[in-house]
Amino acid sequence: MIDADTAWAAVLRRDRGFDGRFVTGVLTTGIYCRPSCAARHPSRTNVRFFTDGPAARATGLRACKRCLPDDAGRDEVAMAKALDLLRSDEPPALDELAAAVGYAPHHFLRLFKRATGVTPA
Repeated sequence: MIDADTAWAAVLRRDRGFDGRFVTGVLTTGIYCRPSCAARHPSRTNVRFFTDGPAARATGLRACKRCLPDDAGRDEVAMAKALDLLRSDEPPALDELAAAVGYAPHHFLRLFKRATGVTPA
């Protein structure tokens, strides 16, 4: 489990890099969210961190309807498909790869680099 100070800092930054590593439960509202959720930040005293959605649900919280923490995001699905395509014998060019996962090449390049830390090349 991630330590609470690091998790809270990620929530304040709305850091997508921490999505899937933990969820943030807000005790006063009864909701749990992704760290990157665009909803207003709760008071730190009302927040607990959980390893995943089932752990948060076990304490009586429900999933946020804004960030849908239990659903795989479109970007995550696209990155998984892109990585599969890149593992083939003949990896596609950037334009073809972006089209295959449903993004414009320049946007796909940004998403890929944010997700993996490297470019598709």
